[in-house]
Amino acid sequence: MRSFLNHTFFLFVCILASDCFAGELIINLGNQDKSGTLMLALYDNPEDYENSVKKEKQSEVGVLAGIEAYIESQKLSQFTLDLPDGSYAIALFIDLNGNKKIDKNFLGIPKEQYGFSNNAMGTLSAPTFEQAQFTVAGVTVQNINLK
Repeated sequence: MRSFLNHTFFLFVCILASDCFAGELIINLGNQDKSGTLMLALYDNPEDYENSVKKEKQSEVGVLAGIEAYIESQKLSQFTLDLPDGSYAIALFIDLNGNKKIDKNFLGIPKEQYGFSNNAMGTLSAPTFEQAQFTVAGVTVQNINLK
């Protein structure tokens, strides 16, 4: 009887765990023209997203998941994240010089490649959470072309 209860409990935990991470996000990055460190942040909270993209140095505060990885210049890079179904927004850039911030010229225009989910573009600034927002439900793909 005890063995049956242990097996039942184990099965129950497995089912709960599979429901917690029911989504899979596949991120395809295109148009990368220089090698550098990918600094990708995934947000599920509009306020945390807005606070982060308005700063010059990306903050880890409010980041639900992130990727920091050196990637070579190539036509397409692919990354996969397992996460719960829900609404998210992605902000990313390719850090060329290792200072962990997006470098800009004197006009405030980024000198390093960047991108947002949905290939969203703001008007003279980063896009809003609503513009970059997408829903993960099962397997979801985000194709982001770097600018």
